[in-house]
Amino acid sequence: YKDRVYVAIGQDPEHGEGKGCLSCIDVTKMGDISKSGIVWQYKDIERSISTVAIADGLLYAADYSGRLHCLDADTGKKLWVFDTKGHIWSSPLVADGKVYLGNEEGELNILAHGKEMKKLATIEFPAPIMSSPVAANGQLLVTTMTHLYCFDENAKPIAQQ
Repeated sequence: YKDRVYVAIGQDPEHGEGKGCLSCIDVTKMGDISKSGIVWQYKDIERSISTVAIADGLLYAADYSGRLHCLDADTGKKLWVFDTKGHIWSSPLVADGKVYLGNEEGELNILAHGKEMKKLATIEFPAPIMSSPVAANGQLLVTTMTHLYCFDENAKPIAQQ
């Protein structure tokens, strides 16, 4: 995003929770950019195994402890944090003006995309959500440990495998 790479660090979830770091790195620098390329670092995040999602200058990053962080992608300034109350293995998805994020409790959390935290809904599934939701062709695909669900734009299930 804007010639920058955003990297969250962590460890294997089997090691449990712990301190993490999210770094913004300018990839236009030359040579060893491990220090000279750092634009900002955000250290209020726990270990993460997720990738970030960025839309309209807002960055969403999840940590294994269960929190979703919303930051200004340019400055790293924290805008808000939402606690899902369940470990997170997946990555956030921004689609249709919403942020989607599943957790190990089997909850798909839906928040409004924006600078202010606004929870829209939580959909409960009978099994953990370990993978990232996917939006395609006006549908939302959610995979749990046991099933694949497909919702149409009105959030009505249209298929289950």
